[in-house]
Amino acid sequence: MRRGPSAWFAAAVVAELAAQRERWILLLPVAFAGGIAVYHGWPIEPPVAWAWVTTGVALIAAVAAARATGVWRRAVLVLVAAASFGFALAQAQALRLDQPRLQAPRVAFVSGVVELVEPRAEGARLTLRVTAADGLRGPPPERVRVTTRNLDADLHVGDRVRVRARLLPPSEPVMPGAFDFARWAYFKDLGAVGYALGDVERLAAASSAERARWGVAELRFAIARHVVTVVPGDAGGVAAAMLTGLRGDVPEHVWTNMQGAGLAHLLAISGLHLGLVAGTVFVVVRYGICLLPWLAVRVQAHRVAAVVGLLAATLYLVLAGATVPTQRAFLMIAVVLVAMLLDREAISLRLVAFAAVVVLAIDPAALYGASFQMSFAAVTSLVAVYERWRWRPVDREAGAPGLLLTYVLGVAVTTVIATLATAPFAAFHFGRLPAHGIVANLVAVPLMAFWIMPLAFLALLLMPLGLDAPILGLAAAGIDLVLATAAATSGWPGAFFDVAHPPGGAIALLTVAGLWAVLWRGRLARAAIVPALAAVLWILGSRPPDLVVDRAGSMAAMRQADGGYALVVERRSGFVLRGWRRALGIEAFAEPGGSTGVRCDDRGCRLVGAGGTVALALRPNALLRDCIEADLVVNVATDVPCSATPTITRGELWSRGGLALRLDDLAPRFVLPADTRRLWQRDASRRP
Repeated sequence: MRRGPSAWFAAAVVAELAAQRERWILLLPVAFAGGIAVYHGWPIEPPVAWAWVTTGVALIAAVAAARATGVWRRAVLVLVAAASFGFALAQAQALRLDQPRLQAPRVAFVSGVVELVEPRAEGARLTLRVTAADGLRGPPPERVRVTTRNLDADLHVGDRVRVRARLLPPSEPVMPGAFDFARWAYFKDLGAVGYALGDVERLAAASSAERARWGVAELRFAIARHVVTVVPGDAGGVAAAMLTGLRGDVPEHVWTNMQGAGLAHLLAISGLHLGLVAGTVFVVVRYGICLLPWLAVRVQAHRVAAVVGLLAATLYLVLAGATVPTQRAFLMIAVVLVAMLLDREAISLRLVAFAAVVVLAIDPAALYGASFQMSFAAVTSLVAVYERWRWRPVDREAGAPGLLLTYVLGVAVTTVIATLATAPFAAFHFGRLPAHGIVANLVAVPLMAFWIMPLAFLALLLMPLGLDAPILGLAAAGIDLVLATAAATSGWPGAFFDVAHPPGGAIALLTVAGLWAVLWRGRLARAAIVPALAAVLWILGSRPPDLVVDRAGSMAAMRQADGGYALVVERRSGFVLRGWRRALGIEAFAEPGGSTGVRCDDRGCRLVGAGGTVALALRPNALLRDCIEADLVVNVATDVPCSATPTITRGELWSRGGLALRLDDLAPRFVLPADTRRLWQRDASRRP
């Protein structure tokens, strides 16, 4: 019997999959992450019992896989177990972090224990474990973060303090698809954020036991404060960030320049920094042993160097705060160094898969963070490319010019690969893409590799002896060169361009395409072009909203004919404006009236499009006429709906978190689904 095209295609795919059986293990972190994504993407909060049900499914599937005889059956059962366990672990984490959370802004006297001090250009940002809060309704949050302009020099981690502060609920997305600070804060175990309305009063110093408990946090703070004292100015803040991961002392203009130049990854401790520390220590120890013949004949230099390098990486991991990029980098470096001890091949996609599973098992919510996505996108693409494109050993007879050319090409290729791999996530999270990143990285990465990081780590080791100041000064000189490079390249014409927030589904599809391309080889890998093209067409075909209204109904932005946006402002909010600019891909807002189809006065605005007319009522006296003439009314003045015209009232805006709509489709998109609430979302029924 002759097989049809679909049967022939299925048989060909099965044959290709069977031929690449050794790569099936790479699907394990994908399935595990898929289970986590299902929990976080669920439109409503699943019942608590689901965590137990999925755990049971995972255990049953794992036992069945161990007893299964067929290869395909065992593989499917393992993937089901991984996905089910990912869902259960994600829900368990969310339930574990559930605590009282602030529902509306309040002023309160907060007493608590200092858990973290993050120095800033002025003052500091304190994370407090709350012991009492006078002025709040209901039980206080367990943990809050407060910014203060005045920091007591004697304040230490573990001290008990009291401060009068204005506390705010962590902000939810400013428009559909925008950054969800509330979810981020939830999984950072923060119930409220705010700022001090006076000095922080130190009630009691930390006991010796508490100092031991918070020793690492206190050490990080002390190192950061010491570095900015020894090295004043921008270089000091950057040096403190590279040594401790505390970036509060990095000025805003430095952040802007580094992002515009494509060098922001140098400010966040990641694989580059950890790899440089471990690699530098490895090289120094190994060749140091080789310089001592009596020692070199008694020990294996590369194994001793691997152990010392691992200890140095562990120290740096602890001081850096063990963030997601440093966890991933440490796991990979640790496996590489252990492989050297065992004389095994180190770098492979299996190593990346192992690191991903461990990081997600520790913190499942990290899957939705920019750090995890960009870090693993870059390292996965680099390992995949260099696995397939085996570089030939450098010809030492080529001389200095040949070695320099090889190094420049290596940095350029690495930068291109990492930039392309992280570009979709950078557009999704930050709305800005650098254009001259290759040029800036060609200058900055060698400075970081051969000058700044070796000297900075040496200064760190010399700090207990008080001999670090000259070394820090030399490292700061290299940092100044990096900052000058960032300022120059970010100031070039077209240095960066802002992009509108791409659809989350398109980014997910593009991620699937990228994973498919790196996990498989041959014709199977080339099939990734289909979902990749679909994702690109989805992004290109998506259109930004014509009207955006914030949750409180006090601000609205309208799309103009030139693609820009005009503001209708009742009460300005810097946070909302920054979020809108990032999500809409614009640098600034214009005044209303610069577009055909848009008419505004002091009572409201009218937007006329192919789908009909939308009226934005800013005053109650505009509602009567708007209800008669418009096809959709957004009433931000009252909670009164029109009798015959579809109306979005101020109360509905608050309960759903704001809206965005297009004039060719008057079905509005809300930030939150109707009548649903996840654990990290505020109670919509409680308005301030």
